[in-house]
Amino acid sequence: MSVKSPHCFLQMEPVTVAQVDEPIDVAEVLRYLGYPAGYTPSGSVAEMLEHWIDQAEQAASPCAVYVVLPVIHKDKRSLIVDTSTGKIEFSGAIGSFLGVSELIVAFIATAGPRIVELASDLLTQGDDLAALIVNSVGAERAEAAETEAVRRACDPVGDIGFAATLPYSPGYCGMKLTEQQKLFSIFGNQTAGVQLHESCLMTPIKSVSGLVGLGPSESVRIEGTPCDRCELKNCNMRR
Repeated sequence: MSVKSPHCFLQMEPVTVAQVDEPIDVAEVLRYLGYPAGYTPSGSVAEMLEHWIDQAEQAASPCAVYVVLPVIHKDKRSLIVDTSTGKIEFSGAIGSFLGVSELIVAFIATAGPRIVELASDLLTQGDDLAALIVNSVGAERAEAAETEAVRRACDPVGDIGFAATLPYSPGYCGMKLTEQQKLFSIFGNQTAGVQLHESCLMTPIKSVSGLVGLGPSESVRIEGTPCDRCELKNCNMRR
């Protein structure tokens, strides 16, 4: 049996994830709220959390869009991918995040506009804590949409022994926020309803974008993650 080439798994045109069926990860919501791992709120706090998590879930409409692109060139500070409209070069701490990648998943994911509107309304009403809970659910739902997009891109390449790296997003860990412009250019007008502004910020604000590498699973395992090499051991965002 012949071994498939990684290029058999390319998705040069945007693929839409129209909905996310994964239930809300309450532990992740608590992490966004700043609670330590393993902590379980009780009493009136638990009741308030349950109520606003439920309200936020009803308001959320998580969705995403992604492509799977071939890596043309990479080094410590840059990575070039081929797209349906030509080559694009991304700059940043590429070696630490995507150095083992042979394919790149570019994605845009969002929790949708209504959950943002709910949080804004709560702030206007002076209910800051409820707004904070809703915003935390929004972050979790955007991340869930991202996870679903990456899963759909990654599952097929498991057949050739590939695995996914951690996501690497504009504005984080050495990648300039202006790299958003390059990322969005890949998708044309198919951006899951997310708009990129001149400031390179996105609306709805509970949206995420980034790059995930796909490469040989053993290489991904050996390379580890940038979190493994970070000295900030108590970071709530540590993976």
